[in-house]
Amino acid sequence: MKALILTGGKSSRMGSDKASLKIGGVTQLDRILSIVHPLTKDIFLSVAHDDREPRDHPTLPDLEESPGPLGGLQAAFAQDPHSKWLVIACDLPLIQQSDLESLIAHHDDSKDATCFLNPLDQHPEPLCALYSPSTSPKLDSLIEKNQRCARRFLSSLDRIDLTPSDSRALLNLNRPEHLVELELLHQHGAIEKEVTVEYFAKLSQEAATNSEVLRTSAATLAGLWEELRLKHHFSLDLPHVKPAINNEFADWTTPLSNQQTIAFMPPFAGG
Repeated sequence: MKALILTGGKSSRMGSDKASLKIGGVTQLDRILSIVHPLTKDIFLSVAHDDREPRDHPTLPDLEESPGPLGGLQAAFAQDPHSKWLVIACDLPLIQQSDLESLIAHHDDSKDATCFLNPLDQHPEPLCALYSPSTSPKLDSLIEKNQRCARRFLSSLDRIDLTPSDSRALLNLNRPEHLVELELLHQHGAIEKEVTVEYFAKLSQEAATNSEVLRTSAATLAGLWEELRLKHHFSLDLPHVKPAINNEFADWTTPLSNQQTIAFMPPFAGG
């Protein structure tokens, strides 16, 4: 088995290279490397096709410009079509070595892939999965048709689906607000608190309630929103929701305190 760490994304929502982002002084790439190293010493970094920066680990450039996440897997099988490939994105700050061990333990070489179902939508997650050599010709056929959706491709494979031990394990470090949340948790630990959450308009319909009292270990409004997005399968992402604390609009990075009333509001018709 060989491992491929995906580092060649554009990071447009984060605004900076996610592989080099630090939580507790450790970059996301170094953290992923630390949990992959015990599993295999054959580790490659997936990079953009024109990336020639020196690295401490071997790199696999995309074979073409902007191929999407499937470009990394395509380059991996071009390098070694006979190996299993453990593919993992560099921006999964809550994934654990035990999760990767679970993928390996449950993998069946007669299947194309072993993956986790994302708790947010129960769809297979292609950026943390173990792919068999049988995937390679199917991938080549897909790319020849110029079809590049990684999730749709994984859904088409003969695969084993697993449930992650922690529902947050597959949350991506996509936005600066998420980085603040994780850094505060690293500094202060997970401190449980009780809050009242109010939902409005579309969110109240999707949550099937106007309000609820719950206990959370989230550090900020952004962290609480991600918890609730997983719990209620909200269709809106963070940029499309406005938060408030005790009837005052607040920034997503505002720390939470015990006994606060939190409101989440989607866009309303008319503005």
